[in-house]
Amino acid sequence: MSKTTLFVVNPIAGGVDKSSVTSKINSWGKSSNHNLKTWETTGENDFDKLKAEIDELQPDRVVAIGGDGTLMLCAMTLKDTGISLGLIPAGSANGMASELQIPENVNEALKVIDKGHILKADMLCFNGEHYGLHISDMGLNAKLVKNFEESGRRGFLGYAEGIISELVNLEAFDVKIKLDGKEYNEHCYMVAFANARRYGTGALLNYLGQMDDGLFEVCILRKFDLAGIAGQFMDMLDEESEHLIVLQGKELELEADKPRSFQVDGELLEDTQKIHVKVMPNCLYLIVPAEEKS
Repeated sequence: MSKTTLFVVNPIAGGVDKSSVTSKINSWGKSSNHNLKTWETTGENDFDKLKAEIDELQPDRVVAIGGDGTLMLCAMTLKDTGISLGLIPAGSANGMASELQIPENVNEALKVIDKGHILKADMLCFNGEHYGLHISDMGLNAKLVKNFEESGRRGFLGYAEGIISELVNLEAFDVKIKLDGKEYNEHCYMVAFANARRYGTGALLNYLGQMDDGLFEVCILRKFDLAGIAGQFMDMLDEESEHLIVLQGKELELEADKPRSFQVDGELLEDTQKIHVKVMPNCLYLIVPAEEKS
């Protein structure tokens, strides 16, 4: 019986025309033993529509063509199904492609889909209703995302404007954390919940992150200093850093001193005071480059 690959295309991701990408996919499909089908997002009820498409088609694998948002849409529909998920980076934010070492070149990314291996990845569940695959946080970075969206400006200038605004009004806050039964009281600028090691910008958040270890990292920014933050961008993060501590666990309850900015994998949510995080081990089958044999 012929196998089926469903390509999920975000036509507006990254502001780039996807016709050249789909042309390469069609050429690749002629030499593949898979039937190919393409499905496009519209921005209207995409989750329910994609789920219905997958339920009817029952593909062997799904491939997201877009950025982190498109990948997350597919991940949400495929968690706990056993259907594998590949990625062709084509968005404005491709942090997960970088984390998973998926090539930006379309033909090379297709080789990964064809010859790669399966990573049984974890996901994180926030407050019982929101799901993350990459990095989420409360505080400084989430506030930057909020400022960026509220400014109405896009690109580097818009992001820089948000950074300047936030640094001027930089505020530390208090949190109470219960992680796997252990309690912590922290005065900090940010608490990040990481299933991976790097932000989409390439900034290194921690050395410990593995997407298939059944754990997540709680990264607490205790001290804000430009030298320490800059070190993350240059892979010079000190594992014994004074400004950042990293904890690991499976389940967390957090309570902040008041509602704070909160984002999940780049999606800004309502300000919140309480966060519950639980790992969902090995619930998503990601197609990643095969490990090279030495």
